[in-house]
Amino acid sequence: MRKKISSILAVLLTVGVLLSACGTGSGSGQQTMNPPAGEEAGAAAQDQDPAAESEDKEDILRMAYYAPIMMDPAFGGNNADDNATVLIYDFLVYIDENFEADPKRSLAESWTVNEDGTEWTFNLRKGVKFHDGKELTSRDVKFSIDRLRDPEVGSPVVDMFATVSDITTPDDYTVVFTLTEQNPDFLATLYVYQAKIVDADNTDFNNNWNGTGPFIVERYVPEDRLVYKRNPNYWMYDDQGVQLPYLDGIEYLFMADQSAQLEALRGNQVDYVLALPAEFVAGLEQNPDITVYRKAANYHYPIRMRTDRGPAQDNKVRQALKLGTDRKAILDGAIGGIGVTGRDTPIGPAYGEIYLDVPEPARDVEKAKELLAEAGYPDGFDITLHTQQTSPVPAIATIWKEQMAEIGVNVDIQLVPSEVYYADMWLEVDFGITDWGPRPIPLAYVSLAYTTGGSWSETKWSNARIDELEAAAAVEMDTEKRTQMFHEMQEIFMEEGPIITPFFIDNVYAARSNVKGIVPHFGMTLDFRSFYFEE
Repeated sequence: MRKKISSILAVLLTVGVLLSACGTGSGSGQQTMNPPAGEEAGAAAQDQDPAAESEDKEDILRMAYYAPIMMDPAFGGNNADDNATVLIYDFLVYIDENFEADPKRSLAESWTVNEDGTEWTFNLRKGVKFHDGKELTSRDVKFSIDRLRDPEVGSPVVDMFATVSDITTPDDYTVVFTLTEQNPDFLATLYVYQAKIVDADNTDFNNNWNGTGPFIVERYVPEDRLVYKRNPNYWMYDDQGVQLPYLDGIEYLFMADQSAQLEALRGNQVDYVLALPAEFVAGLEQNPDITVYRKAANYHYPIRMRTDRGPAQDNKVRQALKLGTDRKAILDGAIGGIGVTGRDTPIGPAYGEIYLDVPEPARDVEKAKELLAEAGYPDGFDITLHTQQTSPVPAIATIWKEQMAEIGVNVDIQLVPSEVYYADMWLEVDFGITDWGPRPIPLAYVSLAYTTGGSWSETKWSNARIDELEAAAAVEMDTEKRTQMFHEMQEIFMEEGPIITPFFIDNVYAARSNVKGIVPHFGMTLDFRSFYFEE
């Protein structure tokens, strides 16, 4: 495949045409696949060099990231889950790096909406095959989205599909969604990472990964790696008629330590690293063997406060903690300025006009102390801050601890592995730092985490006006009116919200310089269909 790509590139460069490709896909059910010759021998060596299996496979991309927790896409809750399953499954609608719906990269080759915006009709590609050979039909699409909107299934995005009243399938290649109300974000809703299209006949989504995507799961070794091979029957071709994906396979190596990920990249043990820690960017940019990619995104690490108990029940306390926070110092000290300061809302400048662009809040230590005294804490109080060990969270926590000491608040930092934080602490502790990845729909943050009773309500905040604005913005088709609603939401967050948002960090990726076809995206997971090796 490497030689094929190199030959294609040579021809295209001769005529002055740039190779273009697209992508986002995924693998398949291990029960139906046979490992290639030599796989058993490679398995015996897996406890040695993590890249030993792929040293002589130049068309196998080796990437390092954290281990996924949930392989059923309907329940995916973090970037590792998305990274693992996006190789196996496709989306009905793919949203590209510019927030645009791209029919070339979607299972739906076209779609229409009626005049009042309540009926969307999608026309599926014909001949798309699941990895086991079964043809994709409208029944699979209906089944996949019905799972997400069924409260008994329990997907965390059930509320995002609440306006879908019915899904019908007039024929094998047509799917009709009927909505109770207009939804300006409906296409983007179909791209949330839980909305990957699965096989309607599958009965075990945690262990049988039968998708339509560009890669097939060959082998899954928990705590070690996922091995994928190229889907030889994939439906997508590039603009020159070459079948995608270009790669022959991918090895997803699980590395919990970010320093180990970067050392593996420098040492040519891996080819690609997702979510590059900011402290490594400057050094890697000077390395001629490595290319660093960046894109403005809405990735943020809010310091969140439970509002149903403890000191943060009082908004004066929340405001005091905000006034005591120097966001620019955290941006520079924790991530080396690779991003922009936040305004204590979940919505950042990557979303354009709906972002409320106001001056950065000024730090005021004396005013913070006054508010604490008014709230009944003239001598401050103690906070136990539960945080993940993953960079840049410890640095954020350490800098914030020092800032809080100046207003009389003592912060005890409790560092735990990410998997422990999300399994045992995330939705329970009084104070914590959570990483929120980019979303195609800005309203998703509000719906999931900040409306009353939201699925991921880690702060237990309840604000009637936020609830009203979230419901109204979800159906408002007038862009100007909707923008005003988002601006009002952000004002409320600033005045009484339960989070401190020090910054929005850019998406940063790193790859060996011979890996090409990488297109930075507003989301953390890229389109692997277009990756290839340059000779």
